[in-house]
Amino acid sequence: MQLSEHFDSSEFACHCGCGYKSYGAEVSPRLIEVLEKIRHYLGDIPLEINSGVRCPAHNASEGGVYNSRHVYGDAADIALPEGLDSTYLADVAERCGADGIGVYEWGVHVDMRGYSARW
Repeated sequence: MQLSEHFDSSEFACHCGCGYKSYGAEVSPRLIEVLEKIRHYLGDIPLEINSGVRCPAHNASEGGVYNSRHVYGDAADIALPEGLDSTYLADVAERCGADGIGVYEWGVHVDMRGYSARW
């Protein structure tokens, strides 16, 4: 199911294949809006979503906290696009409206938790 011009629900489906939250169809519209803004800010380069929606069991197997925003469908882990560093991608995510932002070697976690959080 197409969620926006550049994102499809399959990109956000739980990786265990359980169908939790309708295979990614229940992703937060606000998250999709922020991801589109990030993509546009970066010059319309495609973004690879490493992880979107996670069922509670898969979230636990990934080491996620019990109340992870992934379980609610309002978080995404963005793989680091070639030529960018994680700090810059996190700065772009903040400019584009992400609430929660986590910086990692592999990329950036963004979420729509309703308040600012950084790690």
